[in-house]
Amino acid sequence: MGPATKATADRLAAAIREVATEQRHHRLADRAATGEFADYGEVHACPITECRRLCLQYGLKSIAERLADGEFDASIEESDEWARSPHGQAVARELSPEMRDVIGLKLLDS
Repeated sequence: MGPATKATADRLAAAIREVATEQRHHRLADRAATGEFADYGEVHACPITECRRLCLQYGLKSIAERLADGEFDASIEESDEWARSPHGQAVARELSPEMRDVIGLKLLDS
């Protein structure tokens, strides 16, 4: 996890901890701190949606609303980190040059 992703993950974890009243809330915050719910994570198909679902299930409506409002969405710095990562480069290699140009994803080894 790069520094930009860690910063967003830490913000989400801190927000959950601020309202945590149960052990499962603290466990959710711990998971968030690992980057599990980061936009460019590899754990969930739609990590923010999964975190929001869990927040609603656990009674953390205020955090679920903040997630829905985009407060914890990835920054451009996180996007750039991901694009340079092995996973981002693997995705880039699977795309045609034209599609990479459309979304602004560059291969670093070419």
